[in-house]
Amino acid sequence: MTADALAAAYAHGPGRVVEPGASPRTAAASGPRVPLAAVRGRFGPALARLLTDVATPLRWEPWNQYNDHRAYPSARAAATVDLVVAGRWLLDPVRRALVGDGTPVVDGPVRVELVRRRDRLSPGYREFGDVLTELEVGHVAAALVEHAARLGLTARVSGLTVTVAFDGMAEAAPASRLPVRSSGVGPRGIAADPRPLPVGVLDAVVEAITRPPAGSPVRDDLRHRLAVRDVEGVADGWYAVDGGLRLVSAGPAVPALQPVFGHPPGTIHVASMNLALVTTGDPAAAVASGGPDGYRALLRAAGATAQHVCTAAAGAGAFCRPARSTDDGPLEALVGAPASHALLYLLLVGRTRGAGFTYDLTPLET
Repeated sequence: MTADALAAAYAHGPGRVVEPGASPRTAAASGPRVPLAAVRGRFGPALARLLTDVATPLRWEPWNQYNDHRAYPSARAAATVDLVVAGRWLLDPVRRALVGDGTPVVDGPVRVELVRRRDRLSPGYREFGDVLTELEVGHVAAALVEHAARLGLTARVSGLTVTVAFDGMAEAAPASRLPVRSSGVGPRGIAADPRPLPVGVLDAVVEAITRPPAGSPVRDDLRHRLAVRDVEGVADGWYAVDGGLRLVSAGPAVPALQPVFGHPPGTIHVASMNLALVTTGDPAAAVASGGPDGYRALLRAAGATAQHVCTAAAGAGAFCRPARSTDDGPLEALVGAPASHALLYLLLVGRTRGAGFTYDLTPLET
């Protein structure tokens, strides 16, 4: 099984082909539905608020090709992760309800299982759909951890399970909204605002990488290289993010990414971005230490780190565009990754050039 895990990992590298095709329509959950607002128990309202804010649509962008937006990004907005509460109730995110027998009563810690739904991506993704799904699992898990802390809760991730615990603060479910995350406004292509980026955005991104919240599934065996362009008071170049920010090589780092990116500038103008985070990891070492699931856990950790960066960027007034449409080998060489490392994720950060037109779907009670 270890050999199979490594074969899958290396198949996700250079040479992969994603064939065009529509995402399949999957059947909606069936059975009795209990609105999240009706979850009972001492901590029912706090859990309902957590699930609503993290895992249900928060806004609708009519001009966007993928216009259903939540607190975390999803490839093709396919929502490839289902949430199951206490092993019994499946979250119906669109209807903001739990599907299952009876009404959930939450008086203490509760498990939220993350169920992978790779089948919601087009078959044309082949095995690469597994990569995108695992990254999304990391995003969802990290988003639950982040927002739990805002609501006076604690959340800790173990594998595909998030355990949410409660304290006295949770009874009041204090009002605390998530930063409005964006992957970039791009009805005619995504590009960053041409003005210099405030250094506070860079500081927030570095803080998110180096000081993740307790309970998140991040790991210390990820390698992060940050390309910087036109940030106030900071030299352009490649930086290592390993406990802080350390200049590795000065020069035009961000524009060098355009040739290894999978989309033309008219779709995503990489060279206009202010920050680009390249995360790599060692699949063989991860499998050796964690067994056949080691590579998947590595991807989930990269997704969790990316979620923390997305949230930090949003809080600082910037967008964060996750991407995996790259020529992996040249990109790994560009950041000087060790020979044993493989690309895990690329994040592009900048300030949006416009606000777009958005319907806010946040529940009125929040």
